[in-house]
Amino acid sequence: MKTLLSTVAIIAAVMTGNAQMLTNSTALPAGSGRALFLKNCAHCHGADGRGDDGPDLHNLDWTDEQITKRILNGKKGQMTAFGGKLSADEIKAIIAYVRTLK
Repeated sequence: MKTLLSTVAIIAAVMTGNAQMLTNSTALPAGSGRALFLKNCAHCHGADGRGDDGPDLHNLDWTDEQITKRILNGKKGQMTAFGGKLSADEIKAIIAYVRTLK
């Protein structure tokens, strides 16, 4: 009986730990994305993402693919291309952060 209880306790601890890791890993991209956003995007989109020289990014209805393409390629006369300057993971983190802007 003690072995069964110990096993159940270990399984519960592992499951709880895994749930916390999933929660943390979900939160990390947006957090690191915010730092990347402030470093690379805020000078045009504003520190709060509400726009300055660039448009407001709150409630952006673009797909992740559309945002990725715009970040990589920019838009002539409107947005600098960041292809080669940001990694795929950094772009994903920025997108995760932008998705938090409501």
